[in-house]
Amino acid sequence: MEEIERMADALEAWRRFVRALDEAGETVAGLAGPDAGVDVAEGFRYVLHVLADQVDRAGTRDSGRPLFLPGVTPVRKLFFDNPDTEYDIALISSRRSYRIRGDRGTVPYLAFCVYGANTGDGRPTRVTNLNDERIAFGPDGSFEITLSPEARPGTWIPLAPGAHTVIARQYFLDRARDRPARFTIEALDDPGPDPVFDDARFVASTRSAAAFVTAATRVARQRAEQAEATPNRFAEHRGHGLYGTPDAGYVICWYSLEPDQALVVEARPPRCRYWGVHLANRWGQSLDHRSRSTALNARSATLAPDGTLRVVVAHADPGEPNWLDTAGHPRGWVLFRWLLTDDVVIPEARVVPHPARRTGPGGPT
Repeated sequence: MEEIERMADALEAWRRFVRALDEAGETVAGLAGPDAGVDVAEGFRYVLHVLADQVDRAGTRDSGRPLFLPGVTPVRKLFFDNPDTEYDIALISSRRSYRIRGDRGTVPYLAFCVYGANTGDGRPTRVTNLNDERIAFGPDGSFEITLSPEARPGTWIPLAPGAHTVIARQYFLDRARDRPARFTIEALDDPGPDPVFDDARFVASTRSAAAFVTAATRVARQRAEQAEATPNRFAEHRGHGLYGTPDAGYVICWYSLEPDQALVVEARPPRCRYWGVHLANRWGQSLDHRSRSTALNARSATLAPDGTLRVVVAHADPGEPNWLDTAGHPRGWVLFRWLLTDDVVIPEARVVPHPARRTGPGGPT
């Protein structure tokens, strides 16, 4: 009888999970507007990306042997991912102790950020952040970090009650030249074998995934709808959000352009460890940066002699430096990151007629 009840619980959890996916799909399909086609198609894909992420997390959620897994990939993107950043995520317990070992590489920035107390509605989580300024590196770039509830000698990250996730971030200015950091995480005690994935674990994981998928879809849609009221205007995004880093100053703009318009963005980048700007779709996913020019940073952008940055967001190449290609998205997000700076610059933006360019006797295109 007990086994039958467990199976019934698992079946009901599955049904709730399917209903949650359907609810998320309805949130996506409820969009309206001239560009709803691309928004809806990408919205359905976004739901699948969030689901894929949650399935990966479920594989290690109850494990005593944490593992860093990629948070995003060049094709699976989430939560305003930065094209210049690699995110590696490990699930942990605030009641245990861990060690991270690795090699610094040559990336401009490396940090480990511990998160806890998920809200599920986009409000800030509690974080403890450790960046490379406070990590002890050996002459060869090696390092070791301890994560534990009690203080430990050496480089240490305290685990407050409720801590559940550690995200490693490394920023690149040139992926062809910067050597990535490499690292692993392990439990300090012998955790023993992982529990069998039984009915109870299935029920818990599906409930968690269902709640996260529906919340992530609802919050993404609401965020864009609120921003549509004040298009083409930059504002600082205060707080670090659900999985942001306190080391970054985020400045964001909802752009809205007709086919014959462009958004000219101007700013003087502050002194900082890294800065970058990129475009994202309605759901907060970076646009195609593998085959299009949708992102720039301090190394790839061209500055004026006085240090001013001028970026042109447009549907077609304006024939000048620092073009960000909207990749078929009439509306979406422009996001700046100023990393490790005391001066969060708010860029100026204005909509202008698209700068005409000529490709030959055929005239403007």
